[in-house]
Amino acid sequence: MRTSDEIYHRVCWDPRFDPARFVLGISQRRDAVKRIPLPFFVPGGDIPWHRVMFIEADGEVVWDRTTGVDRIDASGAGRVRAPQAHLGFATSGPAGALDVSPTARTVVAWIPPAELWPPIQDIRRDYDPQIHRWPPHVNVLFGFVPESDFERAAPLLAAATAEAPVFTARLDGVRTFPQRAYVTVWLDPTATGKAPWAHLHRALQQRFPRCRASARDFTPHLSLGRTRDPRRVTADCATRLDAMTATVWELVLLARRGDGPMRPRATVALRSGEVRWLPAPGPEAPGPEDGAWLSAITDR
Repeated sequence: MRTSDEIYHRVCWDPRFDPARFVLGISQRRDAVKRIPLPFFVPGGDIPWHRVMFIEADGEVVWDRTTGVDRIDASGAGRVRAPQAHLGFATSGPAGALDVSPTARTVVAWIPPAELWPPIQDIRRDYDPQIHRWPPHVNVLFGFVPESDFERAAPLLAAATAEAPVFTARLDGVRTFPQRAYVTVWLDPTATGKAPWAHLHRALQQRFPRCRASARDFTPHLSLGRTRDPRRVTADCATRLDAMTATVWELVLLARRGDGPMRPRATVALRSGEVRWLPAPGPEAPGPEDGAWLSAITDR
C-alpha cells in the first residue's frame, strides 16, 4: 500500500488524472473527518500527511489508510476525460501554461546572497516596516499562483527557467517610486542592464498568463523602505551602500500563510530548470529580517 503523499503527488503529476475531481478526508478531533478538495491541500502546511485518512475520486474511495485500499490504478475514477483539456492548462507554448488567477501571497523572486544582506538589512531596519515579513528580494513575477497550485506550476517554472542563462547583477543606484501616502526607496539591480531580468519576466509570464502586468511596468527593484522625506532617505541610503555584484543563478518560490512572513517553498535553477522543494520551516525558524533565514534555501 502506498502512502498518502505518494498518491497525492501521483494525482498532481500524472496527466491522466484531474486533481479537481479528488477529495482528501482529513481527520479532526473526536474522530470527525473533514473533506477538502485535493487542489486546496498544501503539502508541508498545517495538515501533516498522517491526518489524511482517505482519498476519493468522483465519490469513490481510491485510497484508505484504515482498510488498506489502494486502487487508484485499477479504478477509472478521477481520470481526465480528454487529456488535451487538462484542467488549468492552456496549450500555448511547448509545455503549456497554467491559467490560474494570481495572489499577492506568493511570488517568484531572486534573493541576494548572504554577503549582501548586512548593509541592505541595516537600512531596512531603519526604513522598511516590511522587514519582518519579506527578505531582501527582487520580484520577477508578483503576484504568483496560489500555493495550492505550486505542484502544477513546478514543471512550467522549470521549462521557463531552463531557457534563461545565469547572469551577473550589479546593484548600484538608489531610486524611488511615488505611492499614494509615501515614497518607496529602492536599490537598482539593473546597473549592468535590464535585459536578463526582462527575459526572465517574459519567460515566466508566458507560462503564467494571468500573472501579468504591463511589460512596460516591470521594473526590477530591491525595496529598501518607505518615507515621506525621499530626498533625505535617498541620500542616506546612497551614502551607506556601495555598489554590489552577485550571480543570479536561481529563483525562489515564496509564500506566506496566515499572518506569517514570506517563507521559501522551492528553488528553481536558471539554465537547468531544476526545481528543489524545501522542507517546511518549524515554528522557531528565523524570520526574514535575519540572515539565518537563508539557511532554508541553500548554503551560501
